Amino acid sequence: MKTRKPNAAGRRSCRLGPHWVTIDVTGERVAGVALGTRGRCEERGLARDLEVVLSGGRVPGYLRAETRGLPEFTRRVLERCARIRPGQVMTYSGLAKAVGHPGSARAVGQVMANNPFALLIPCHRVVGSDNSLHGFGGGLAMKEWLLEREGWTFKGSGSGRRLKRSQKSDTRSQDAEVPDRRPTGAARRAGSRG
Repeated sequence: MKTRKPNAAGRRSCRLGPHWVTIDVTGERVAGVALGTRGRCEERGLARDLEVVLSGGRVPGYLRAETRGLPEFTRRVLERCARIRPGQVMTYSGLAKAVGHPGSARAVGQVMANNPFALLIPCHRVVGSDNSLHGFGGGLAMKEWLLEREGWTFKGSGSGRRLKRSQKSDTRSQDAEVPDRRPTGAARRAGSRG
């Protein structure tokens, strides 16, 4: 049986928890991500790499999103969204402000709704100003599942379902510019030795 190189072009699929993910790779970049679409076979290496990415780890080269050719506004929104850390959320209006377009929350919502790189660019971490989940390419159940694994809980039901505070002590919304208090660089490496 042939094994694919990590950067081989083609369609790759895996299960991420209860959900299927299919990624189209062209050359050394991702051309698109489809959520809820089952592929021909499951690739456990891809699932491991996606887990690393969703946990805030380094993105493997073959999973880097190809944003060249996208409109400037779209590219800026996706690039800022990519910096939302695991366990944190940002509102659509906060993201619009962060890219220099206050009042463009609906346009940001359209970019998120059409994000071709879901999971790699974590649009599941963008919520409504009232903490409602709104839409997600993989469905609201997948968005909720992704946020739950990052420590968030929910209140309400149906369309009234809202995000509650995260159980993580250092989690906060990124709408306000708050410095990251987690250790970085050498301090993080020293703390992880055991």
